[in-house]
Amino acid sequence: MAIIINESFLAKANSLKKDLISNNVFPTRTVEFVENFDCFQNIEVIEKTPFSLPVILNSGDKVLLDFGEHYVGYLHFSLHNYGDIRICDSPIKLKFSFGEFPYEILKPVEEYKGVLGDGWFQREEKIIALMPYETKLDRRYAFRYLLIERIDTADFPIALENIFAETVSAVDLRDALPIEIKDEKLKRIYTASLKTLKECEQDVFEDGPKRDRRLWLGDLRVQALTDYKTFRNYDLIKRSLYLLAGCRTDSKMVSSCLFSESPPYIDDKPDWIFIDYCLFFISCLYDYYEDCKDIELIKELYVVAKEQIQIVHSVYKGQTHSFIDWCPNLDKEISFLGVYLYSLRQFKFISELLEENVDWIEAEIRIVSDLMITYFDSSKGLFVTSSGQISQHSQIWAVLSGILSQDESVALISKVEELDTAYTMRTPFAVHYYLEALYNCGLKDRMIEKIKDYWGKMLNCGYDCCPECFNEHNDFESPYNAPELNSACHAWSCTPAYWISRYVEEENK
Repeated sequence: MAIIINESFLAKANSLKKDLISNNVFPTRTVEFVENFDCFQNIEVIEKTPFSLPVILNSGDKVLLDFGEHYVGYLHFSLHNYGDIRICDSPIKLKFSFGEFPYEILKPVEEYKGVLGDGWFQREEKIIALMPYETKLDRRYAFRYLLIERIDTADFPIALENIFAETVSAVDLRDALPIEIKDEKLKRIYTASLKTLKECEQDVFEDGPKRDRRLWLGDLRVQALTDYKTFRNYDLIKRSLYLLAGCRTDSKMVSSCLFSESPPYIDDKPDWIFIDYCLFFISCLYDYYEDCKDIELIKELYVVAKEQIQIVHSVYKGQTHSFIDWCPNLDKEISFLGVYLYSLRQFKFISELLEENVDWIEAEIRIVSDLMITYFDSSKGLFVTSSGQISQHSQIWAVLSGILSQDESVALISKVEELDTAYTMRTPFAVHYYLEALYNCGLKDRMIEKIKDYWGKMLNCGYDCCPECFNEHNDFESPYNAPELNSACHAWSCTPAYWISRYVEEENK
């Protein structure tokens, strides 16, 4: 598959590139991990001592450091001779194991059986020939815990000194818009989701700072929504949109994900092209205008948005490769039609804004709406796929599609969590759109209760950011068959800050 490059868009994206904000943070204490079946993933974190320097390491020694909370950045440290040892006559070997959560550190790489490359393990070994020695590890890590092990056999101690992390992000938590949240649980959730967004704002809006580290369009849509209510980092949003518009597949489809520092930028393998994600490019433009009323970016990227509709129009009646959620064996035909109608209505708004012809868009909305309503089973009061599958997702996207009246939407969305089905929301990304459906139906208090229940349980597990996937009934659920590689800080989980902000604004009117 060839790649279409628009040099003008890429140049504009690069003109918006900025230096990241950096800060130095230090370990707070030394800890140990102990087995406790009452704790998340059966691991309890026990404090040993407050952190102090130097850390003395003999052959075979190890130290487990806790930095107090989640950080993204680069490790700095120095090594020195210790005591009366004037010359260390053999190279030193150190092993570093970084972890966002304890299980990531405890799981041996040798036992790994996941579907992703094991290079995503946050492990590194360093050989130091001469001391004194000072360095910064090249790889950027996302972590809270750090295990340092001395794995050489030389018979003399060394002193580990001046150890800290140089954190990086495009934003600073202190620059977020002020908000007063009276409910303590909501305040904790807001803080965690705000920190999640901050950790994921790097050179672009990354999906996760530990793994993938790409600009994913589905994540970008919900990140940008949340950013409008918090950091208002418009330049990073525009940079991300210009990059996506500037490097597309040969069909002119906006890629589902992009590597900002790795030309040719996009992975054009069919497995990584989700047709629902290309429609969220339209949502990004719609949201951008809704927030800041800047019509110039809409004018520039309108043709790209229109081409996404044209691409989907040619394929929506057949089998499409869409994401929707990680739910195994999910039949996505109804959900995808819902996403299509959702974005068609947003595209109609944009087109009217630019005084473009909308007759063909209105005709498409009528045709797709007529098709979608055929999936409604009046005897069940639910949307059922042609394969007979009933899922939470189908009902959510039926509501968001706009084909139902307000009363019909309320009746349908009220059934979602009571459905007797295996096809349930498996990611915070899917839950976000459930929250939107509740909000649109006027069920704002129910939306807030869902946030407090779902994200509250995450925080009860010990997370201080919001994870990639969460199943309160299975601590080890992973779409990669490897919970140790799950992301404990993931972009599509940050949206409580968006919904809480909207809720507080309306309560204070």
